[in-house]
Amino acid sequence: MKRIALLIATVLLFSCSESDESITQVQVELSVSHYKTTDPFNGTAFIINEDGDPTPKRAQIDNFFFEPGFNYQLTANKVTTENAGTNSGSVRYRAVTVNSREAVRPDIEFRIPLIQFVNGSGLATFIRRQADSTFILSNEIQFNCNYFCVELDQAIEQQYAVEGSFSHGPDGTYVLQALAN
Repeated sequence: MKRIALLIATVLLFSCSESDESITQVQVELSVSHYKTTDPFNGTAFIINEDGDPTPKRAQIDNFFFEPGFNYQLTANKVTTENAGTNSGSVRYRAVTVNSREAVRPDIEFRIPLIQFVNGSGLATFIRRQADSTFILSNEIQFNCNYFCVELDQAIEQQYAVEGSFSHGPDGTYVLQALAN
């Protein structure tokens, strides 16, 4: 069995050579939302619209200093890597310039999945309680659980999907305003 696994790994390693990879780079305009959301692959991600596309996407943006509570317009390099050997690809953005930065109302609310089912592969939990009894979102964003701390603890313990409605708090934190299943 070990020989078969080794043989398959060797075939895959050599079948996906660098020559199978296609990399393209274009400059794009991005609209970046005032908050980060959860992402099953990266923990958190920016919510972006590319070149006026009305469908928002989750993405990572390198070389970008982000401050929650502001909408941004950026010029960025979009690097798309396609690997013909696996029929998969990836997209990365790298900020070139910040064209505008506009504050949002402090009471504006936004929704973020806290615990969710991901592509039928299982439950992803993006929140955890820290030792000082505060909560943190994807090991990055602290948030005030407000009056919903007990419900969050139950959701973590019982592993059911839950989404939070937040507003911006001080120093880049979020404040939980409501929960929905």
